Amino acid sequence: MQCAKCHTLISRQKPSHHINHITDDSMAFYSKNYWFSHQENMGLPNLLSRARSDLPERCIYWMSTLLNYKLPPSRVLEVGCGHGGFVALLQWAGFDATGLELSPWVVDFAGKNFSIPVLFGSLEDQHFERDSFDVIVLMDVMEHLIDPATTIARCLTLLKPEGILLIQTPCFSENASYDQMVKEKSRFLSHLKKDEHLYLFSRQGIELFFQKLEAPYIAFEQPIFSHYDMFFIVSKKPVIAHSPEEREQALTATPGGRLILAMLDMHDDYNSLKAKYEKAETDRAARWEQIDELSKLLKDSEADRHARLGQIDELSKLLKDSETDRDARMEQINGLSRLLNDSETDRDARLMQIDELSRLLGISEADREARLHQINELSTIIKDSEADRDARLRQIEDLSMAIKDSEADRDAGLQQINILRSKIERIESSMLYTLLKKIRLIK
Repeated sequence: MQCAKCHTLISRQKPSHHINHITDDSMAFYSKNYWFSHQENMGLPNLLSRARSDLPERCIYWMSTLLNYKLPPSRVLEVGCGHGGFVALLQWAGFDATGLELSPWVVDFAGKNFSIPVLFGSLEDQHFERDSFDVIVLMDVMEHLIDPATTIARCLTLLKPEGILLIQTPCFSENASYDQMVKEKSRFLSHLKKDEHLYLFSRQGIELFFQKLEAPYIAFEQPIFSHYDMFFIVSKKPVIAHSPEEREQALTATPGGRLILAMLDMHDDYNSLKAKYEKAETDRAARWEQIDELSKLLKDSEADRHARLGQIDELSKLLKDSETDRDARMEQINGLSRLLNDSETDRDARLMQIDELSRLLGISEADREARLHQINELSTIIKDSEADRDARLRQIEDLSMAIKDSEADRDAGLQQINILRSKIERIESSMLYTLLKKIRLIK
């Protein structure tokens, strides 16, 4: 479920209250089994592994933040101390620190491994006096509480007036829907555990929660697991941060404190190197991205270059073919030019022949006119000599023969004229066809 006002997620399935009262460490939920097989089934390290790995990681990180607000020899209680590593660091730093756990086996484990005081049972079962502690620590505990308002209210009564709560708990993004988280493969989905994560607060939910408990002063710090957690200080009064000099002075007062100071220096160096490494990795990733982009561009450029080379080869082939065709056409043009020159020479010769034939035709026409004139004169003489017809019959017959010969000669002349005319027409047609063909070729 989700609260409409503060957006806190609330598990519908609530365990019974007896989970806070473990009598059988082989059967209870938060017993030895929880810290081993249950954690390992979720892909998390067991308590033995975490007793070693947590100290230089989250424990020293929490210590660095706590020292900004409280210095030793303040009195500290860690609720849900687990393997006890953070309580041990607090004691080494000079704090008066005690742990609290639900499982008898875990209480025994933490006490033996780190030689620290660890109390057994729930917070409500303890008989602490009011205003007993300067700091109460709840690391990954609030989400497991059956009644967080009652338990945290109890913590606030145990704090001194200037006391603080140091809390780490999952942070639900108010605007995130389940479908959106699934789509984005959000790491927060791993916190949706109905049997153990009973309340998953949003940042707004935390602020409203502590306002109702009259502890309105909250200082949110950068969580070590920033992708799904929130980490903050809570107090009934405004909190005042300590300077680095005050921190150093408090830690160098004891041998254990000097050890913690050295660990903090190493932690700072580690974080500095980690930041440089992450920056280098980011830069490397950016460069790889640039390299990938440039490789892609180069690949595209090579593909384009090959395509252009293919086009160039094709154009070169076409140009070569065009040059070959051009040479062939030039050869044809040269051949046609020669033929044209020969035709022009033949045309001039034929024109000379035509001129000569035209002259001969003119002479023949003049001779024909003269003969026609003679015929007319003879016809007139024949008419005049009709009376003397008998006497002139011989003459007429002679004249008839002469006329017949003349007619034969005239027909022969006409036949020659027709032959010449036909030849002239063929010549002119051939010349005109040749001329037109040459014109078309030239064009």
